[in-house]
Amino acid sequence: MSITQDTYLFRPVRGSDAPALLSLVQKSSGGLSSLQPRLEFLQDYIATSEASFAGQKNVESPHKYLLGMFETKSDRLIGCAAVKTQIGKDSPFINFDIKGDGVDQHLKASSRFLGATEVGSLFLHSDFRKDGLGRYLAKVRYLLMASEPWRFGESVIAELRGICGAQGSPLYDYLFEYKLEKTFLQADAEYYDRNPDALGDIVPIGEISTAEFPIPVKASLGQPHPSGVAAMRLLQREGFIFSGTIDLFDGGPIMSAHRETIRTIMDSDTAEVSASPSGAQGAMTLIAKGNVADFRAVLSPAQLGVNGLLVMPAVMQALGSDDDVNGQVRYWQAKPIASKTQPTLVKAHL
Repeated sequence: MSITQDTYLFRPVRGSDAPALLSLVQKSSGGLSSLQPRLEFLQDYIATSEASFAGQKNVESPHKYLLGMFETKSDRLIGCAAVKTQIGKDSPFINFDIKGDGVDQHLKASSRFLGATEVGSLFLHSDFRKDGLGRYLAKVRYLLMASEPWRFGESVIAELRGICGAQGSPLYDYLFEYKLEKTFLQADAEYYDRNPDALGDIVPIGEISTAEFPIPVKASLGQPHPSGVAAMRLLQREGFIFSGTIDLFDGGPIMSAHRETIRTIMDSDTAEVSASPSGAQGAMTLIAKGNVADFRAVLSPAQLGVNGLLVMPAVMQALGSDDDVNGQVRYWQAKPIASKTQPTLVKAHL
């Protein structure tokens, strides 16, 4: 039995995937700082990720885990998502905190999320942004975190792209463009690595009152890019809230949550998995197997029975299991929506 077209594989991105990843991220309209559309940049990103997935146990050092989403029928890379640990440890992670309100509102440079875990680098090919595939791509990161929680910080954040693009960004254009003499996209690419010396020259010191900000600039603070509204909703459904901190350049919101309260982690469960043709009749399920070093996941129909999770034999192969050998997996399956019924009217006897 072959894997059906509506089955998808999630695995660590490899060095051989670099050209496909470049082709994928080039479809972005810009502003995705962590996915610079340059082959050398992406190759370095992948190499760092491969070293992290190799199972390095020094959790005090920063790690990056880059997962790819593949259409199994064609083995085509259609999306990616990442988890990064100990942010701010190897390069500064400086943002603006929004303080006060009204005429007293101001911005202040901050490194408040030093050491946190970040979920990001989420991008899905536009041809596949349907049927809720984006939410599964986001959720697989949480199943990775659940595989070995001790590797990931208790504070988890997500930095959403702000109001920006090839035309610029209201916040950047107002605060930085005249100083740097670069367009937003040029500066975003150059300062992505957050070189400490370079940032020290451009990060404003002290409080910056927003009272005199032009309306478009003030309105952009904490707002996601239109293309990121759906991602923000996904985060909110997971329990993330706006932290009150925004990106230094584009003003995008930084969302935060406690790792153990992320809904996918709380609602996921473990079970024995085995191959059965009846698995094809089940609901779409996100199934993950292994620890960080050998993590793989599949999105496929699966049926929950008294003896565990039943999946198609080809799914077992994708997970790296023999057809006739059971194994422990962590899975997430959408809960059925309870139907609303009218209350029964009971006639009172007087």
